[in-house]
Amino acid sequence: MKVFFIILSLFWSSSLFYSVPTHINNSGFISKNGKVFNIEDYKWLVGSWKGDGFGGTSEETWSVPANGTMMGMYRHIKDGKVVFYEFLLLDETGIKLKHFHPDLKGWEEKNDMTSFEMINFSPVKIEMKGLIFEKKSDDLMEIRLRLRQGNEVKTEVFTMHRVK
Repeated sequence: MKVFFIILSLFWSSSLFYSVPTHINNSGFISKNGKVFNIEDYKWLVGSWKGDGFGGTSEETWSVPANGTMMGMYRHIKDGKVVFYEFLLLDETGIKLKHFHPDLKGWEEKNDMTSFEMINFSPVKIEMKGLIFEKKSDDLMEIRLRLRQGNEVKTEVFTMHRVK
């Protein structure tokens, strides 16, 4: 009986620190402030984009929404050479991605990925922890990536233009 109360106490005390800021219902993903996430709102991302960032050229391509997700690919080129690739997945939880060297060897371990947790969203802006995508016009978007370099945190801004 004593073990039961210890387990119950641990469960109860840990649940005080665990909160679920979002959930899924029949209408879709709902944020803390009551907004409903709909992947169809982000069709403006579909297609190819080209811009700057990291002192080189950034290229990004997004597929049409399917099954509540969008797939993206990114390539960074500097001094005429590919520096790295990314494979991205956007859904109601945010963006998950994997990095690859030019020879397609992964940066992350086999089952690991880099994740940017959803914080807030609107039809023209997706805010995640450390990453923001914002539609400026039909053919212009801005991506802001917060990075830690040593003891400093800086924001890298990518100005991306739609490729037609």
